[in-house]
Amino acid sequence: MSATEFLIGPRIKRISNALDRKRTLDLEDMDLTSSQGMVLGYLIRRSGENVCTGDIGRHFGLTNPTVSGILQRLESKGFITYEAAEGDRRKKRIRITDRATDCHQHIRERFLETEALLASAMSPEELTTFLELMDRMIEKLDAGCTACRPKEEPHD
Repeated sequence: MSATEFLIGPRIKRISNALDRKRTLDLEDMDLTSSQGMVLGYLIRRSGENVCTGDIGRHFGLTNPTVSGILQRLESKGFITYEAAEGDRRKKRIRITDRATDCHQHIRERFLETEALLASAMSPEELTTFLELMDRMIEKLDAGCTACRPKEEPHD
């Protein structure tokens, strides 16, 4: 079989791009992008914990500069603030604001609607198989590409 017979990557990219566009349109009234909404949801679910940029990067498979950029935009829009972490003033603790808390349910509902739309294209059995196959593809890519794996934070 030739390489042109396998077009998995381009299809995944098209799905990813379409998903980002839809989520960004869904969150437009809150002045959020898809990435900002996902990171904000992550921060809200972990409110009260000491979350750092490395945690976010590992969770979403993003680089530190990308996470920093998303957080800077969330801060400028009034969704998060920073405060010095206890015990180490060099580290900053991310805090969600009342604005973020107020928007959380709306963001969650929009994301769940999109998930339901995606899932509606498949039967429950197909969805289970699809998710298993996607997980296997992620594992293969991570195992075959050391640069693809999220970097571990150095331990003190």
